[in-house]
Amino acid sequence: MRRRQIPLLHRLLFPLAFAFCKLFFGVVLRVPLLCWLRIEGRERVPKRGGLIVIANHLSIADPVVLWYASPRHICFMGRADVFQLPVIGSILRLARAIPVRQRSADRAALMDAIEAVRNGEALGIFPEGECSETGKLQPFLPGVLLILRQTHAPVLPVGITGTQKLIPYGKIFPRPALSVITVKFGDVIPAEQILSMPSPTHQLEFLQAQVARLL
Repeated sequence: MRRRQIPLLHRLLFPLAFAFCKLFFGVVLRVPLLCWLRIEGRERVPKRGGLIVIANHLSIADPVVLWYASPRHICFMGRADVFQLPVIGSILRLARAIPVRQRSADRAALMDAIEAVRNGEALGIFPEGECSETGKLQPFLPGVLLILRQTHAPVLPVGITGTQKLIPYGKIFPRPALSVITVKFGDVIPAEQILSMPSPTHQLEFLQAQVARLL
């Protein structure tokens, strides 16, 4: 397996950038005129070790909200074209995000995701594959199972509500939501519990049910 290269400068700047972003988003996400963030079950997030974090997907605000709510860094898989944007791309690379080519079998991205988990990272995945236009939970895609089978890492389900009011479906800029955004962390699920189920269909339905119960 090829090794994912993280530039030395990014590794040196990461602690400072992490602290700054936690402070910045802590202010933005807790301004009552914009929105109010409520976090439940934060103590359930394992402090270290490879982890697969799965959540529903309502808005492009979800990665930022989930990242801030977590007590540890989460690296996300994101659309490769976004990495080409001048400022946003630099931020994503600094955050150790993994670029994924849309509508293609991106083996390189899959290998990077597997390696990140094996190296002890928490990997954030939205198994629906795209934002839900209706707000209802969509069927999970099988990519998460490929990573799970290769890493045998525990899975942490998360339910997110309210982000579609901050940045609605199809929009890219936030607006005053005047509402509560909730991030609810569930219980960690051992990989063996999922992989022991009789088929991929059962496994995906089980994972989807774990997220659904947190909404």
